[in-house]
Amino acid sequence: MSTPTNGAPPNGAPSGGPTRHTHKERTYNVNFGPGNGNHSGGNAGFSGDSGGGGAADRHQGDRLIHAIERIEIRNDKDIIAMAKAINHLGRELYLILGMRAEELNGVLSQYKGKWYTFGAQSRIKARLVSAHLKVSAEAAKALGVGALKMAHAFDRHFVKPEQEAKQKRNGKTARPTFTIGED
Repeated sequence: MSTPTNGAPPNGAPSGGPTRHTHKERTYNVNFGPGNGNHSGGNAGFSGDSGGGGAADRHQGDRLIHAIERIEIRNDKDIIAMAKAINHLGRELYLILGMRAEELNGVLSQYKGKWYTFGAQSRIKARLVSAHLKVSAEAAKALGVGALKMAHAFDRHFVKPEQEAKQKRNGKTARPTFTIGED
């Protein structure tokens, strides 16, 4: 019996051996802080397009902000689209900042400094430091929730009265709505 040339086991049996695949993950070097000669810091090492249709160095947050800025308010669908985009941005920021706060807490709580300044207190101090970033994450969450509340208020104050006035003018009755506990 001959062994296949592609590294697969004979008879198609699974093994831990080599497999062929064409998908290669790309990695990007990202420089933070002051530049090292020809780079000025930031995302200078990233050279791929993030799919946002804009500049090559945009990341997810920049794409979301750009999408919010591009919305021109001409009708009710644009207001709803803006609210959804702001909510998405707030959600992304909330998740990112929350995870970074936990990461900061973990790194700082493991810090071993001088014996006379740090000890078991490093965990307490790490929580105090990371709590500020958690507050920022909650503010980002409030951004997203505020956008949804804005969309609901727009619906309640503008869309519903318009629909009710149109129904009265046409002589139609409103469709039954969802209720609980009423006969």
